[in-house]
Amino acid sequence: MITLDTLLLSAEYQPLVDTKSLRVCGYEALSRFKDKQGNATPPNIIFEQLHEQSHLLSLIEHKAKAFQIEHSDLTLPLFINLDPHAAEHNFDEMLVLLSSRADITVELIENTCINDARLSSKLLSQLKAKQISVALDDIGAPHSMLSLDLLSQVNTLKFDIDWFNKTSPSDLNLIKALIQFAKSSDKLCVLEGIETLAQLELARGLDIDLVQGFLFKEQFVTAPTSIALIA
Repeated sequence: MITLDTLLLSAEYQPLVDTKSLRVCGYEALSRFKDKQGNATPPNIIFEQLHEQSHLLSLIEHKAKAFQIEHSDLTLPLFINLDPHAAEHNFDEMLVLLSSRADITVELIENTCINDARLSSKLLSQLKAKQISVALDDIGAPHSMLSLDLLSQVNTLKFDIDWFNKTSPSDLNLIKALIQFAKSSDKLCVLEGIETLAQLELARGLDIDLVQGFLFKEQFVTAPTSIALIA
């Protein structure tokens, strides 16, 4: 069990890059954690622990999103991922916070539980009512499920690179069909996890709009400061 009150919270901003011009068109904000000696703790470990304490998860996610918004580049769109469970106890406050930033897109994290999909659908409706753009994250990742309700209503589809590593013709046909659906529905397509020029060319060939990943690591931005995770 990690002692949370010894950790510091920061943020990393990963660029979303236009596949054709290679121009940075926005950033995704990601939470980062380290101890007072500067040693990093993987975010997945922190959030796995927080999921066992739902009220604490909501409080820390609100703090993390406020920090990410405060230190973001206001001249470019900002993408923020949000676990639906993180808004269960303080959604009104979270909605006010998200509404305070122009050009923001909330990425809903897909999970394997049907109840999570229902929670995501409810959250999507509330975000759309406030005219906040929504993306469906991790499409094609091994742990994800695909909700047709979410798929039809979101503004952006974010595909996981794992799907493109599959060799089955049916997998490729499916991803092509989803991209065609997105294009015909005026939805943005993003491919995550780009590490090589070959993957970038694959994205271009499939008419993906934006890409992000370690191929563009030199353009990653880290927040200039950090704050206590738990005051």
